[in-house]
Amino acid sequence: MEKMAKGSALLVGLKEVDPACYDGWNGKSGCWGCELDADNMERLLRPLGYEVKMLKTAEATRDRILAGLYRASENRAAGDIFVFYYSGHGGQQPDKDGDEVDGKDETLVAYDREVIDDKVHEALGRFRKGVRIVMISDSCNSGTNYRGWRDVPLDMEATFRPVARRTQTQIKMQAQLIHLGGCRDGFGSAGYQSGGAFTMALCEAWQGGQFRGTFEKLHGEICHRISGRQRPQYSKYGPVSAAFENQQAFAV
Repeated sequence: MEKMAKGSALLVGLKEVDPACYDGWNGKSGCWGCELDADNMERLLRPLGYEVKMLKTAEATRDRILAGLYRASENRAAGDIFVFYYSGHGGQQPDKDGDEVDGKDETLVAYDREVIDDKVHEALGRFRKGVRIVMISDSCNSGTNYRGWRDVPLDMEATFRPVARRTQTQIKMQAQLIHLGGCRDGFGSAGYQSGGAFTMALCEAWQGGQFRGTFEKLHGEICHRISGRQRPQYSKYGPVSAAFENQQAFAV
């Protein structure tokens, strides 16, 4: 008997950080609606049959985020789909291992410490072959806050963004990953009391479940709804199949 595919999600929303861990900075500015973003993504995914794990603000520590990713990698099998969603601050810090052409690692700002893109890649690199992963980052510097070797170029659209160099120690992605980023590296993602501009645009495009297009089509609809310098990104990593690319967005 053929195994039924399962859907699961790790949703992270931070409206502030621990000032004691960030030299007095509380991270509140710009993140007022990040918990609401996570709630709205839960409302989108649960009706589709997803099992959802939520980490909000003080719960969303670096270790808990990474542990959630490692746990999911152990429990997902070929054919399953996993969504990793993050709404909060995105940062940059000096690259220490030489895999960034611009000399900077992109980060997800957790409650107590930043999670660098290399660590996210290590965690997602543990997923089994055939698993479908969707990573969504509504944060600043989110063009490549998953750091893996690209199988296809980003939408360059008159803006150069450096890609990682191959290294001997780089983990090979076995699963297939589609990444939706709220903006380009080096740019900001707008945030309001009602949520992040990117997530609000995503939920508006979703139309309460009436949307029937692919992730790439969803990306296009999001872009139509965001003005100014914020340019959401669509990227693919690993052996992304035609079936995954052409499936209805978020379908289990």
